[in-house]
Amino acid sequence: MRTLALAAALLAVVSLASCKHEEMRGELDHAADAGMATVAHAAAGGESVAMNAADAGAQLAGASLDAGAAAPAPEAAGPATASIEGITLPAAPALPQSPAYLGAIEDPKDNAATPEKVALGWQLFYDKRLSKDGSMSCESCHHPAQAYTSGAALDQKVNGKLNTRNAPTMENVGYASSFYWDGRMGSVEKVSNAAWTGQLGADPKTVAAKLNAISLYRAEFQRAFHQDATPVNIPQALAAFLRNLKSGDAPWDKFDGGNKKAVSKSVKHGFDVFQKSRCTACHVPPLYSDYQFHNTGIGFDKQTVTEHDHGRMDFSKDKQDDGKFKTPTLRDVAKTAPYFHDGSVATLEEAIAVMAGGGHANANLDEKLKPNKLSKKDLGAIKLFLESLTGTVSFAAAPELPPG
Repeated sequence: MRTLALAAALLAVVSLASCKHEEMRGELDHAADAGMATVAHAAAGGESVAMNAADAGAQLAGASLDAGAAAPAPEAAGPATASIEGITLPAAPALPQSPAYLGAIEDPKDNAATPEKVALGWQLFYDKRLSKDGSMSCESCHHPAQAYTSGAALDQKVNGKLNTRNAPTMENVGYASSFYWDGRMGSVEKVSNAAWTGQLGADPKTVAAKLNAISLYRAEFQRAFHQDATPVNIPQALAAFLRNLKSGDAPWDKFDGGNKKAVSKSVKHGFDVFQKSRCTACHVPPLYSDYQFHNTGIGFDKQTVTEHDHGRMDFSKDKQDDGKFKTPTLRDVAKTAPYFHDGSVATLEEAIAVMAGGGHANANLDEKLKPNKLSKKDLGAIKLFLESLTGTVSFAAAPELPPG
């Protein structure tokens, strides 16, 4: 009787193990806590900065202003290993911490970030197999060494056609509430899908099938989404990565945090000039953008009224938006040349001079933009201040891609 009982028990254990193998993929997901986080950046010397920061807070998606808020702790990493359909995957890296003063980003309810999803999106961002002909990846126009810009005024699409606007930085993009220079899209998922199908020329079903034929990719999609790659979850993975692509903890942040030796006297003078010149009216700390749309006259000096880029007006159809473009962030701006929506200004020195001079005159020039008479020393100090906004990026290099 004991022998029969032992045999029955062994059969039950084998049966349970078999069931557990089939259920394994359902146990690998990580719930992401995407609580509203605070954004604080008490800039030295200024009621005007504080007021503008308060105005800009509403534009930072998923962030609220709360002085002194601490950065959230790192998210827990995945299991040490995960075996899915015969593929053993290493643990996904933990989610990066949000830089000081920037706070966390609220994820959409249908695409909460997990370490596995972000790690997958990181790979997809760098993989040329996402494009129509295998010649281009997202990174082709967004290089990490250049703060995830391309370094070119304009870039070609996979079909050889030239884009009409400069590739903006992807760092800290998740803090915005609208996207592209004209703000025509409202989510990172939509931007990811548009770039994938437009810039990379991809047919989503064809690319999804290609990825599913690569055993490592298929296992990673099963771990992150509990399903194979699809036209929906590919841009979702890209978006999860982009929301975690953050840059901060720059020398100026350290100075604001109390380290008075983090920057030089010239840098401090540069911020004073920056503020007194009303640059903070649009370039609002802590991200140094108000995420609003302004006409600075860029392009109006070289093109006729009918030829110039109409900017946000092409999307809104409102003539008041003619020539308006979203204020770019100034974090890591020293790495993002050439400048402005058309990439028409080659150096940071030139860009500072254009803006300090009041932009280029036109009928719709923003009323906030006024010319300033600044000395070469003052202009140079502003440059030093902007260079002090160069931070540490969360994903500074390419990941290892699945072979196949």
